[in-house]
Amino acid sequence: MNLVDSVLGSPPANEETTAAVEDDSAAAAAAMEDDTNVMDEDEDEAEEELQVRSLEVPLWLSTPEVTKYLVRDGKGQALEQEYECTVSISGEGSGTKDPKAPGFGLPHLLVTMSGADVRQLGRLRRAIEDSLIDYVIANTPEQEDGANPPPSLGRLLYGLGISGANASPKTKDRTPDRTVLTRSHFPISLHTNKKEDPTGGQSLITKKVWMNVLELPQDSETLEYHGRFLASRSFMNYYRNHFHCRVDIYGVWGDNAEEDLMCAPYVVITSEEKPNVDKCILYVEHRIREHEEKFKVSRAGGRRVLRGEKREEMETSET
Repeated sequence: MNLVDSVLGSPPANEETTAAVEDDSAAAAAAMEDDTNVMDEDEDEAEEELQVRSLEVPLWLSTPEVTKYLVRDGKGQALEQEYECTVSISGEGSGTKDPKAPGFGLPHLLVTMSGADVRQLGRLRRAIEDSLIDYVIANTPEQEDGANPPPSLGRLLYGLGISGANASPKTKDRTPDRTVLTRSHFPISLHTNKKEDPTGGQSLITKKVWMNVLELPQDSETLEYHGRFLASRSFMNYYRNHFHCRVDIYGVWGDNAEEDLMCAPYVVITSEEKPNVDKCILYVEHRIREHEEKFKVSRAGGRRVLRGEKREEMETSET
């Protein structure tokens, strides 16, 4: 008789009752262990839950040729095997006929990547971005100055920066023409000189800058783009010394300036600090507006909507 039985005056339990209690306890413990195993399995499945990421290809680069360059001739399968992910491309230029495909009907290419490892998805995205950069370089005549990148590269990198930021659930500002952190377009060696990495492979040196772009105005009669006025010596010194920005204008130099471009002529502004770019783009936008009013030229996409302005007000003022 134990102490509890003695105090309460309870009769001692017989051996059969004791055995039954022990059996019930063992069964309960086994059941708890099974539940724990199920919970562990559920947690493992949650950790391996399928993750989906996307990459938007700029409209001007959304062609069947680019789709072929990215995934045809076994390239897609090789990417999937290397990064343990699946890759699909839809939208205009993809050739996709499945209306249920993500991005079906979009006016541009959409690359959808899915897999269990978020890190592998990030590496896959970088590989696809590198392929797009390689495509632009391979399909653009070499520049006279060996340090200069292809004229369209800055516009591509800005688009990739916007797409990457939009793909992150942490991004709060989703303004389509905002300043973003992205890979620098200059010099070209950043995108061509590969060095050995710790894994034994080769990788590019990544230099990131804050970047924004502006469309250039065009004469509706001559179809000539205006942008040289932004590159006067006084302006260039002001960009560099006052705003600490690099400003490059593409598509307005030479007799066949637009032939080397895959996109419309534009100006790209970069700096190590985001506020510098934001201030510089305000200055450049106002200089473009002054030029538009003086020479009666305009931009296909309209004026840039600046802080404190509303798009409806801008559209009214332009008409």
